[in-house]
Amino acid sequence: MKQVKFLHTADLHLDSPMVGLRHLPKVIFHRLQESTFTALKNITDAAIKHEVDFVVIAGDLYDAEDRSIRAQAVLRNEMVRLADKGIKVYGIHGNHDHLGAKSVMIDFPDNVHFFSDQVAKADFTKHDGTLVHLYGFSYPERHVMERWIEKYEKIDGADFHVGLLHGHFEGVSDHGKYASFRLSELIEKDYDYWALGHIHKREFLSQQPYVVYPGNPQGRNRKELGEKGAYIVKLTEAGAEVFL
Repeated sequence: MKQVKFLHTADLHLDSPMVGLRHLPKVIFHRLQESTFTALKNITDAAIKHEVDFVVIAGDLYDAEDRSIRAQAVLRNEMVRLADKGIKVYGIHGNHDHLGAKSVMIDFPDNVHFFSDQVAKADFTKHDGTLVHLYGFSYPERHVMERWIEKYEKIDGADFHVGLLHGHFEGVSDHGKYASFRLSELIEKDYDYWALGHIHKREFLSQQPYVVYPGNPQGRNRKELGEKGAYIVKLTEAGAEVFL
């Protein structure tokens, strides 16, 4: 039976300045400043431990559009760790780290694929020939108000189909209303899994198919609490399974 296993994360917000928390003791505040990098390392550790086939990152890898060199370097180092284990990575940029930002960019290893500013398909082929089509786009600018979900289409020929989308679930989210969508629109695409980002709490919008916000791995203020940040997803011909 054909199957794939992957890790879904989003909203890493690497190098977040933790605005509003500077009143804390210096040692604690420093630990908070490092916490997004620690969370990323933990995610890498989990991907390796569970021997996933690939990782998907559904937007806002960085906290700010300038993408500090340090944040990029830390992310690159973790991607190299995954490359050493033969694990692919598929990522999109969201409203915080959109492609229109003017910043110095560093190169990433060949196992990493970032989607462009147009909805496109990327292929993952497992060693046994199992084929996954992944669909996504990176924000071309910070304020993406169009309904980009209308540009997603299912392309036949794969065993599994996974959509990546950084956007606003209409009627529920209090986050910025970017790339808005309705649940019915996602389900109509007939994908096997929707890897969402943008909302900083974990949320299962559907289980047939799974439509999931993992939440941000590291809370950035006192409201962003709870266990969240990543899921391990197993897709088989019999269905899907999602677990922490």
